[in-house]
Amino acid sequence: MFSFKKSHGEPDIVPEKLTEKINYKIFFVIVAGLLVYQFYLYSFKSPDDPNIELTETIVTTVTALVAAIAGFFIAKRYWKSNVFGTSYLALASGMLCNALAERIYYFLEQQGQVPSPSVADWVWLAFYPLTFYYLARNILFFKPKIRLPVKAFVILLPIVITGVYAFLDYGQEQAATTTFILGLAYVVGSSVILSAAILGAIIFRQGTLGTPWLVLTIGIVLTTLGDNWYSYLDVYNQYTVTHPLNLLWYGGYLVIAYALYKHKKVL
Repeated sequence: MFSFKKSHGEPDIVPEKLTEKINYKIFFVIVAGLLVYQFYLYSFKSPDDPNIELTETIVTTVTALVAAIAGFFIAKRYWKSNVFGTSYLALASGMLCNALAERIYYFLEQQGQVPSPSVADWVWLAFYPLTFYYLARNILFFKPKIRLPVKAFVILLPIVITGVYAFLDYGQEQAATTTFILGLAYVVGSSVILSAAILGAIIFRQGTLGTPWLVLTIGIVLTTLGDNWYSYLDVYNQYTVTHPLNLLWYGGYLVIAYALYKHKKVL
């Protein structure tokens, strides 16, 4: 059993195995809603229709805000906890950064300015250290025993992802341009978060943190998979606002929000 110093709104003990069940109907609703939304985008006559970009911006902003608000609620409720308060504040702030960056990018684009590189990129990039702090804080607190093969995997994964991207993108740019360096920063951040999230999933599934942490980690994996996929598509200018990879971001944010709701019930 893992004990905590009792404070208002904080449990004395976090059981080694939490038995809160997953409501798979929620996942069905999320997937069904995303598929309906994707087919709605395909219904537009032209992929350059300005309404598509506006719709995409609104959906991205709203789903990220839902996750952020849920995270702030958990952080406030357990603020006096040495682990939960600060770590969930960081996660919620990261989600808020994604929502703000989306709005900044859209605003700059509508003003006829170059939206990237811009301040929007700095706000987006802030998501990675904030989310990494959340993952590292929780993983280190429970001091799990990590086998050597798992350690090797989580170390090599971001190195391989970053190396492949650098090779492909540098081959296109033929120079270390600002665009290349910025793209590399996104890949490094997202691949490190992806690796840490997978490590968290491996640890959380064993019951130390319970079902809500596992679900939340799945949400983070979805968002970072979207980030990595986008980076590779961007190398060859194949990304569009109607691309199905966007569903990974929307779905990831909604899964994170659901996981945080589950946290409220067990913490």
